[in-house]
Amino acid sequence: MFGICGSVRAGSLNRALLLAAQELADAPLRVEAWDGNAEVPRVDATMGRPFPPGVAALRDRVAAADVLLVVTPELNRGIPGNMKDVVDWLGILAPPRPLAGKRVVLMSASPNRFGGAFAQLQLADLLRRSGAEILSDLDVAVGYAHRHVDDHGVLVGADPRREISELWQRVLARVQSDRQVVQV
Repeated sequence: MFGICGSVRAGSLNRALLLAAQELADAPLRVEAWDGNAEVPRVDATMGRPFPPGVAALRDRVAAADVLLVVTPELNRGIPGNMKDVVDWLGILAPPRPLAGKRVVLMSASPNRFGGAFAQLQLADLLRRSGAEILSDLDVAVGYAHRHVDDHGVLVGADPRREISELWQRVLARVQSDRQVVQV
């Protein structure tokens, strides 16, 4: 599983959520956290121009992942601009088309009570338009997240940690079920 955090802010609640997701993923699940979104340039989809090296590497890594985990902050009830740039770069219809058929799990954390759910809705719509399969029954939205993250940026809240652990069990069951269907 490949994990992208849409926040570039130091002390990010969403970064804490991604790190907890990585920590709580039991074998055979493993989350590889990507930290390169601060270097993702604004989208310039000029035809005939190659992708910037960091974007090309990101597209390859997403294409190779079994499942994509996207952790997004919420800004004005939507996703922040840098998260939109990441999704737009991944959604450009050029080989290897990393989002085509890609299973995606969404997470978000916010100081508000909805936990970034509005950003998740917007993000899910953008990802679907690029061909991704959003596992919409497999998501986590942590409301009042500032109450669940300590001064060191660690998600310590028992309820969100339990939600993530239960999510991983459901993701694993879904992936194994999908593989059995394919093998039949």
